[in-house]
Amino acid sequence: MGSSLLIPAAAATLLAILTVLWGQFKKTQRERMTVTWEQLVAQLAPVGHVGLEEVATDFLAPTSQLADPRCEDVRLAPRDIWDLVGGVDGIETMERNARVLVELAGYVQRWNQEAIVVAEQLRLDAQEIQTYLAKIRRAKKRGTLTTWFPIYAQRATAAYYLMTQRLLALYEVSHAGLFPALKAAL
Repeated sequence: MGSSLLIPAAAATLLAILTVLWGQFKKTQRERMTVTWEQLVAQLAPVGHVGLEEVATDFLAPTSQLADPRCEDVRLAPRDIWDLVGGVDGIETMERNARVLVELAGYVQRWNQEAIVVAEQLRLDAQEIQTYLAKIRRAKKRGTLTTWFPIYAQRATAAYYLMTQRLLALYEVSHAGLFPALKAAL
């Protein structure tokens, strides 16, 4: 007798949880539709763009010189990567900014439904940054940060750099009027 009541109670609980989650989802969607472009851009924190580009292109455009361990003067040293991205704090800033970049792509979806493809690419890049940041934090806890930071930071930086380039390209074709201000903010 008691087990026959358990199934309807579990179903009612599950339905209540799903209803609450659906309500939160709809609330978030409404908030996204009312936020202004200026509010989104104001959420971006400054990141050293020149350093990011150098670290990212070192990773994204490998050359035979980079692969040759005898060419030490061509590769970025771990200390250079740390300095150029701003250490763990710099990666954390990129991770926070990545969420804003996704929202900025979502903003374009209000009038350009094809921006959904770029927004999804940005979401995937943001997840990649989160993964590398989690690995950096674990390495810091284990005391192996000096070993792992250059590897994970360079990959996170490359993902962030690609995010900024994709977003700029989207704005250049979708809303050229906002493009210069976005470029300056990034």
